[in-house]
Amino acid sequence: MALSLGFALATVGLFLTVPDALVGVFLGPDEPQRAAVIAVGAGLLAVAALFQLFDAAQVVVLGLLRGIQDTRVPMILAGVSYWLVGVPLSWVLAFPLGLGPAGIWLGMALGLAVAGITMSARFLRRCHRI
Repeated sequence: MALSLGFALATVGLFLTVPDALVGVFLGPDEPQRAAVIAVGAGLLAVAALFQLFDAAQVVVLGLLRGIQDTRVPMILAGVSYWLVGVPLSWVLAFPLGLGPAGIWLGMALGLAVAGITMSARFLRRCHRI
């Protein structure tokens, strides 16, 4: 868990401290829309940082559940979290609430958070089997 958290925090640190450089790598130096693209990309990287943390947490818990031979229910929890929470939230945040691309990323991050929370609860209920 610590290793996963360490890698996630390193990525988050990069996303939050040098977003302009990360986005700029994909743009030519004389790109006419360079400043606008970097501004949008930097904002999206801030949301992606949150996504990274939630994704790292749910991947670790999913691995713990696999380790105790619990795979069917976590698969259902993941599917529900991604498709019935993340995708609809992405749409609501992006379009009716007007957050655009950041709303899509935020909705998917919240879907990952729900997956992590529900799978953590399942692991805590079942970890006595270890």
